[in-house]
Amino acid sequence: MEKDKIAVVGAGVVGTALAYLLKEKGYRIIGIASRSQNSAQRAASFLGGEVRVSTTPEEIVQEADLVFITTSDSAIEEVCERIANKEGFRPGQIVVHTSGALPSTILLKAREKGALIASVHPLQSFADVKEAIKIIPSSIFCLEGAAEAIPTLMELVRTLGARPFSIDTRYKSLYHAAAVVASNFLVTLYYLSFKLYEAIDIPREEASQALLPLIKGTVNNIEKLGPVKALTGPIARGDLNVVKGHLEALRHLDTRFIDIYRTISRLTVEIGIKKGTLSPEKGDEILRILDK
Repeated sequence: MEKDKIAVVGAGVVGTALAYLLKEKGYRIIGIASRSQNSAQRAASFLGGEVRVSTTPEEIVQEADLVFITTSDSAIEEVCERIANKEGFRPGQIVVHTSGALPSTILLKAREKGALIASVHPLQSFADVKEAIKIIPSSIFCLEGAAEAIPTLMELVRTLGARPFSIDTRYKSLYHAAAVVASNFLVTLYYLSFKLYEAIDIPREEASQALLPLIKGTVNNIEKLGPVKALTGPIARGDLNVVKGHLEALRHLDTRFIDIYRTISRLTVEIGIKKGTLSPEKGDEILRILDK
């Protein structure tokens, strides 16, 4: 069966990588649009073969069965409105964006023209196009939007070799917040560890050599055991004196550090109790220490 014809609006990392992979799987990429002719041409060249390029997206989307808007988040709604105003969309099309933070409803102007709207977000971070092409097939994709569009998008994601799941549109922000905590805040916590080692004059290179194996071991434990059973450390053990010592040491540094420690420790108490290694009574004692 002939696969859908696809237009890609936005020639960045995600748009180029998706276009490349979909072309490899037999989808027909009928065009790539970008604000810059050079970036659109660069993306088309990466795909190889004849792919139409344009700086006017409405010209390439009209023939498409499926339109990917892969611009920056701040430009999605504006680009969608521009295409709609130029009569680029038509009934029966599926129009999607790839933002993790924004709901499909920002494509309202496409829906007003009869298109089905949705979002297709790869739950992954990509450094460049080549890296994205390697990672996307093993990624998880979050889908949300028009119920009629989801089966087609599920099939597309599975064709890439990736795994899809769908959520209700109203939960999109919570979904993205969870991803930010798992990815971006992990980087922030790693940075905090560096700052604490810096306070005792441990060079960054030595700090990295010490901390990275610890982080990798923790991630491995989470993968094997889940977050509750993977928890170790003084709070999981109910070691009050160690927690007191941490707070005393942090008190002499940046006040932000102690605030972060207290906030995360409160939630860690909950995990320790769920694991069963921390009694509720000891948990309450730790909470009182944290609140002093």
